[in-house]
Amino acid sequence: MRFDFFTLGGRFFWEDIYNYQNWRIQRHIRTRHYRLIDPNDIRRDSGSFNHCKETLLKYIDAFELDEPYEDTVLIIHNFARTKNSVQYIAEAFDDAKVNVIAVNYASLHNNLYAHAQLLTQFLKNIEIKRNLYIINVGAACLLTRKLLSSSNNYRNYKIARILDVNPINSGSDFCELLAYTGFFRALLGPMLSDISTRRAITIPVIPQDIEHGIIFCPSTMKKLTKKILSRFDSFPFLTPPSEQSYAENIKTIPETTFFPLENRDLILNCRQFILTGTFLEDSEETENFTDTDSQ
Repeated sequence: MRFDFFTLGGRFFWEDIYNYQNWRIQRHIRTRHYRLIDPNDIRRDSGSFNHCKETLLKYIDAFELDEPYEDTVLIIHNFARTKNSVQYIAEAFDDAKVNVIAVNYASLHNNLYAHAQLLTQFLKNIEIKRNLYIINVGAACLLTRKLLSSSNNYRNYKIARILDVNPINSGSDFCELLAYTGFFRALLGPMLSDISTRRAITIPVIPQDIEHGIIFCPSTMKKLTKKILSRFDSFPFLTPPSEQSYAENIKTIPETTFFPLENRDLILNCRQFILTGTFLEDSEETENFTDTDSQ
């Protein structure tokens, strides 16, 4: 065991392979080199995956880390973002008896299939004792669908409930437009084309035996992109299924903001749906906001 140095957490060039109480083993997307970092993003060791895991086991004993809870909440960030973008959702579960894992994947460097394979490996490495709950943000809904459709038996993951936040289950017309340009394909990587409308609608939907909910909280940027797309009259847009058709449990939060993941209404409803399978009533949201402000 040794003390190394502070890192930036591997936001864009490292992908999470293992997580134990927010100690993470990451793999570099180019060199395939592994490293172990602690919850403060300090690198504790590096080398092979097995070597990093052996070092982690020593730290678990040395620091007397608590045993994980039986239930796990996995939060998957949007395309072109990192796990830091979902920190407010993760913090909503601080007082709940669940393991909260915000997993990081290098969305700008691999295609959707490669990310699904990574997530498959991640789920095999961590121990799900009872139930797994997944929160997808944006394009992550397509990643989870790709994961489930690529699995021989998705029931092994013990998925009890899935929540999509501002999903693009029918793909993104804006990404489809950008994918027509070589510059943006090079800049944003192969996943850009994978989340375009014509490809997204070919991915199988969430199996019906998994409870599935959706929260819509429109951002100001979403309105701006719609205005941009309206200028391309000749662009061959498809007519994909409505986003509302992908789940029966739907919550719409009308407030428009640049940063919907900081919206307290959205955060409280994420927590409520994952823990209970239902969304908050409007009166309950108001009451929660008042209680929070008074503290």
